[in-house]
Amino acid sequence: MLQLYHRSTNPSGISPVSFDMSGHDDAEAERLCAGHFLTVIGEVAIETGLGVLSAVRGVTCGLADLNVMTCFFPPSPLRVRGIGMPGSDKVLMLRSMEGPLVVEQDGRKIEAALGDFLFVSGEMAYDWYLPEGGRLDCGSLPGAAFRVSGETLSRLMLRPIPRTFPPLQLLITYGAYLLMRGPHSANEAEMANAHFNEILPLVVAYLETPSTVERDRLHPVKRYIDDHLGDGDLSISAVAAVLDVTPRYVQKLFQREGTTFSRYLLERRLAEARKLLLRGTGTLSIGATAYEVGFGDISYFNRTFRKRYGVAPSSVRDEARQTLG
Repeated sequence: MLQLYHRSTNPSGISPVSFDMSGHDDAEAERLCAGHFLTVIGEVAIETGLGVLSAVRGVTCGLADLNVMTCFFPPSPLRVRGIGMPGSDKVLMLRSMEGPLVVEQDGRKIEAALGDFLFVSGEMAYDWYLPEGGRLDCGSLPGAAFRVSGETLSRLMLRPIPRTFPPLQLLITYGAYLLMRGPHSANEAEMANAHFNEILPLVVAYLETPSTVERDRLHPVKRYIDDHLGDGDLSISAVAAVLDVTPRYVQKLFQREGTTFSRYLLERRLAEARKLLLRGTGTLSIGATAYEVGFGDISYFNRTFRKRYGVAPSSVRDEARQTLG
């Protein structure tokens, strides 16, 4: 049975803080619940059905550089929207323990299976959706704790980590220690925090090094996409059907590389279009170039190309023509 503790009166000690929304109406329960999230992951809005939040309970624990929280929601669809904390260098951690978890951030959408662990940028706005509600574990820590470059850290975001991964189990163990075995002396809490940070490099190494088996499985998918870029109707369902696998399986392969099928397809089409434009001497118009690589909407092509490369497609073509004479 989960034991919940209140904050210690000893200023040098650290204790978990329990909360229970029973007895509060919806508005008050939402305000109080959002307040507990605020101390861990920042300002959020919680969207769910009537009467759901009044049945919420949970526990939080906060250190100087590590905050953790377990929240028990009823089995009802739930959405948590965060505004993000620009310039905070915060990384959020989360997992759903009673159903799938869908996370959207910065134009990416990832679905994590029950128990899978995700790192999410705490600086940008985000949307977490639990279609089955239930237990949500989350926390935050400084990006500096990972001891990697900003570019490497950004690649780690929204990369599902299987619940069976041993270093992840150690991270969860220390989080549970902070939440369930209080009150802690300052030294005990610091020990848990230090050990937590020592395990992070193992998790980083796991995310940065996809297995040979996974790379081999994704290779025919990428090859099929590259061979059919010009097919405007190319979809994850079509690729999965040809390769005799499920769309969900294909999506999981891309998620392990920190991307999605749609994002990869868009990147390949833009790259191929840029290659055609850089030839300069080609007779294709901008519209024909877009259609050649599978874009059905020229406005969308121009917009995404400019966002990706910082210049309009016509500028790339014209500069290439001038260079090539």
